[in-house]
Amino acid sequence: MNVTKKKNLLYVEDPKSQFKTNIDLLKTLYANVDKVAYYDEALHLFDKNEYDIVLYDISMHPEKIRFIKQIQEKKSMQAIFTLLLDTAEDLAFGLSQLGVNVVVIDPSYFDEALKNIATFNPKTGDVG
Repeated sequence: MNVTKKKNLLYVEDPKSQFKTNIDLLKTLYANVDKVAYYDEALHLFDKNEYDIVLYDISMHPEKIRFIKQIQEKKSMQAIFTLLLDTAEDLAFGLSQLGVNVVVIDPSYFDEALKNIATFNPKTGDVG
């Protein structure tokens, strides 16, 4: 995994999510991590800070797509990843149509997904 230039991450985690965050892992993968539970707090931080990647756990509330649109209005080229449970694959297509990188996984593979997302290059769109 190439993380020679660590990135800044805004992670919006649903409080009822089945994805269990390993904050120590996030801190090793990213230069700065802001982890919040609600998207209004995330928008506030987004206005004050620069993030390379926004990671949004949408698995519990797919109707919260409005957050994604608000981020895109503020910064159209912002790299956004959404997390979906593997039982919600039907949402993946719609989210990808918004220009969002969709990660559909079983919660047991969450740490591996975090490692892969950390290798994403927002300038080129490449992973690795």
